[in-house]
Amino acid sequence: MRIHFLYPAVAITIIWIIFKVFNITYVKKKFDIKREIVNLLYFVSVMGIIGLTIFPLEIAFGPEYDSPNNFVPFASINELLNHFYYMVPLRNILGNIILFTPLGFILVLKFKRLNNMMSVVLVGLLSSTSIEFIQLLLPNRAFDIDDIILNTLGTMIGFLILKATKIEKKLTGQVSRRYNH
Repeated sequence: MRIHFLYPAVAITIIWIIFKVFNITYVKKKFDIKREIVNLLYFVSVMGIIGLTIFPLEIAFGPEYDSPNNFVPFASINELLNHFYYMVPLRNILGNIILFTPLGFILVLKFKRLNNMMSVVLVGLLSSTSIEFIQLLLPNRAFDIDDIILNTLGTMIGFLILKATKIEKKLTGQVSRRYNH
């Protein structure tokens, strides 16, 4: 049996919308369009990562459902780079980088304390590592250390894109004075 992400995503989105409406209506939080855009981008980023890394869930067990794990850094990247069809490495390597780029971008906008490269990259590293350990436990999924490396690189690229553009200033009204590496 296979569980796709559509139903959980719809349920989580409905709960998120109810929470937002409740917060604005009863908690009387001031509605700030810039803050809500950042919250929406963060929500979409996290949902996208979950949807692409955990789902579809396979409800089946046995050796035929086990996928090979990779604990050797750069082993699967090297294997992909030697693949005969160029779209395979392009999809896998760039896909892992691009998947986490929005997270590196949005973390700074969402959480004021995450305003330097080291803290943003650490959150990306921990998030990706958590996902890989979850995948280690799931049938038809595999742990891959290279995914952690590529996802963390994507988080760092997202941070650098944010710092290189004026988007941070437009959405937060200020630019960070601390641009630590």
